[in-house]
Amino acid sequence: MEADIEFVAPCQREIDAYIQNNVTVFAYSFDYVPKSPIFEVEKKMFSLFGNEPVTITRKDQTLKDRKLEAFHGLDHAFIFSKGYSSNFEIRPFTKEDENMAKILTNMITNFAKTGDPSTARFKWPMFGGNKSTEHVSINLPPKIIQGELHWPHPKFWNVEAELISRHAAHEGEVPVDPDADLTNEERVQLSAYRRAWWALWLLVAVLAIVVWGIVIYAVVSKGSSPRNKPYDNIVITR
Repeated sequence: MEADIEFVAPCQREIDAYIQNNVTVFAYSFDYVPKSPIFEVEKKMFSLFGNEPVTITRKDQTLKDRKLEAFHGLDHAFIFSKGYSSNFEIRPFTKEDENMAKILTNMITNFAKTGDPSTARFKWPMFGGNKSTEHVSINLPPKIIQGELHWPHPKFWNVEAELISRHAAHEGEVPVDPDADLTNEERVQLSAYRRAWWALWLLVAVLAIVVWGIVIYAVVSKGSSPRNKPYDNIVITR
């Protein structure tokens, strides 16, 4: 959820803003995962070891019971680099990794030169928001993916949460009518949703009454059954 709030939702909002202002957008997700281990280096200070920083190295790789997936910033190790980024390194950097680096670097340089990241062998489609939801999965080979780039994660934070915050009354303020900004068509839809919501609760109440009626009838019927009455025609002689 933290990643959705701090990165995914703002990224999607920025893309939507560019599209609304007729700015060409080429969207992608970096999905390539190297087969070599990824060594992440971090320096931390521990009072137990004095004033010198302690270097901590973590090794991440795909195992039989755990598949390593592409993470945020992994593509930096393939742009004008051979597997090295600010805090991690891919070792060894294989021939397959070099091919990925060449493809991605070529795309980045083409975008910087011409505004289009397409290459001689791959046509990168523009991302058009609601008009065209095609983005590129950067992998070997690159693929065109149909559908939303971040769906459905940013929708709540960029739409519903903003609507709630806009109409939520702060201290000393008068609550704003949440229906004030709706169009006539949206008002009709909202009214239909409300009627459907109340109809659903009415159906639940009716079903509950029917079920309890059946249970009560079964209990009463069983209690009044002749089989449950004590026998009065048995004579015991001694």
